[in-house]
Amino acid sequence: MSAAIQLSGAVRRYGATTALDAVTFDVARGEMFGLIGSDGAGKTTAIRLMCGLLRADAGEVRVLGRDPVREHRHLTERVGYLSQRFSLYGDLSVDENVAFFAEIHGVRRYQARRDELLSMTQLAPFRRRLAERLSGGMKQKLALVCTLVHEPELLLLDEPTTGVDPVSRREFWKLLSELLSRGITILMSTPYLDEAERCTRVALLHEGRLLASDEPSRLRASMPGSPPLEDVFISRIAAKDGTR
Repeated sequence: MSAAIQLSGAVRRYGATTALDAVTFDVARGEMFGLIGSDGAGKTTAIRLMCGLLRADAGEVRVLGRDPVREHRHLTERVGYLSQRFSLYGDLSVDENVAFFAEIHGVRRYQARRDELLSMTQLAPFRRRLAERLSGGMKQKLALVCTLVHEPELLLLDEPTTGVDPVSRREFWKLLSELLSRGITILMSTPYLDEAERCTRVALLHEGRLLASDEPSRLRASMPGSPPLEDVFISRIAAKDGTR
């Protein structure tokens, strides 16, 4: 079976700025893959290429074996995308937001799926509350429910826990673990190295360049004393900058 995601020498430029510089990695089906890097590393650009929202200037991008730009409509049925600024409708209730996104995806008889997801995220008691009155963590869980309502087999999450309190982050990760156990492939970007440790494999990005891609434990073992992943990342950045 082909990989869920394949980037082969992917390049994306914004004028004179190269946001992704010949990036190559793959994501296996059924794994949790992390795109790790600070702001400006290229994480969001890479995810937008996978969603078909941007076209690569060079190289190749394949998602579930398909071209995400030319076959965008087909992939929207199989991929869930949670952007950094997922747009919930504050004047709609929890139930109404889920219904709206179900209709966008053409999901009929979505009520049972909605009830299951609200139960899983512990949002069922708040289903009549307006989205604007939810806490930050609850809004993120509702955004995840809306992303999952059409039962995607691949989730693309762009920094879903940024700005969320530690307790909500922990709850969000429990949800991701549950989804992973159901066979859903998950790619998420994050600036948090502690979250990277939870991933099956990670890709370390810096200024649009891929520094390394491997299991977190193998990356740590590549340096004497198996230091924290943060130290490995800093070392790779220093080595890359030294070769310029």
